[in-house]
Parts: sequence; structure tokens; C-alpha cells
Amino acid sequence: MKKSASAVSVIGGADGPTSVFVLKKDAKLTLRQKMGRLKNRAKRFYVEKTLKCEGHSMDEVMEYIVNRYGFVEVAEASDEAAEEYNQMRASFIIQYAPELLGEYALPPQLKSESPKDVEVYFKQSEERMKKALEVAPAVFDIDFHKFQKASDDVKDNIHIVIEKKYAYIGGGAAGSKKLIKKFNRIYKDLK
Repeated sequence: MKKSASAVSVIGGADGPTSVFVLKKDAKLTLRQKMGRLKNRAKRFYVEKTLKCEGHSMDEVMEYIVNRYGFVEVAEASDEAAEEYNQMRASFIIQYAPELLGEYALPPQLKSESPKDVEVYFKQSEERMKKALEVAPAVFDIDFHKFQKASDDVKDNIHIVIEKKYAYIGGGAAGSKKLIKKFNRIYKDLK
């Protein structure tokens, strides 16, 4: 990139590794420099748009997905929500409170990759999960909420799961590629 002689001036007349050069703002920019600035401005715009200035409470996030995206909370009594609640509670017990499992507190170890050892490993993992499901909700409970978005097509399905106590946000989508892209945008916005 060449600069015109009028755009650069040397302070003190010294020339060498410690010289100070001042570039004037009114110098003409080349096309390549203009394109670079435009590209950097566009990048800065999108980065500023994606940065979140402060955190939000889980209640605010729940209110946001209902108001902004039209999600509806699934009733806790429904079979699907009850099953997800139980599975999530069991996995949170394994992750955050393994001492409640007694002898199953430590995860099983896979000794080798032989079919017999793999089968034993899966049995131990299933027993650990059953033990976690047996823990009473009074001892360990989670604040589980599931939201679904209605769609025109019966095959299309978007859902968001929020657990307030441990600040978990998850979800999934099934259906067309367009719907999955839409879910990814929503999920990225929530994260």
C-alpha cells in the first residue's frame, strides 16, 4: 500500500527504527483500503450485535421466548414433560449430587472393549440411572420448564427446555431444514 508524500510526515526529521510517523486523516484512501475498512465495519457491527452486555435471569429468558418467539409452556402433567423431568433430574443427580447414590456414586469403569465387559459396563450404568431415579424429589428437585412452538406442519417440532435452579437451557428441533435453521437462530439468541 502506497501513501502519498503529503499524507505522511516525520516528526523531528529523524529517520530510523525509532522514528514517529503521523498519518493524516484527509489522505486519499486506495480502493483496497476502502474495502478493508468496509469489511472491518461490517464485522464490528455483527460482533456488537451478538455480544450480550449483561446476563439475564432465567425468568427473563422464559418470558423472552414466550413474548418474542411465541413458545407455549407444556403442562407438567403431560407424559412427555413428566418423562423428560424424571430423566433430567436423574442426570442432574448423577452430575451434581452423586453422594445421594451411595455405592453407585462413582461412575462405572470400562475394563476392556470386549463384548462381555461392555455389557457389564452398560448394566452398571443402567443400575446407576435406576438408583438416581429412585431418589425422592423431596431430597433433590429441579425447576423444570418445557416450551413448545406450534407449527403448521404436524411433522415440524421445536422445543426449548429450561431448568432454572442449575441454569440449563437446551432444546431440539425436528422437521424441515428451514425449521432447523430457525431453531438454531433462536437457540443462539438465547445463549
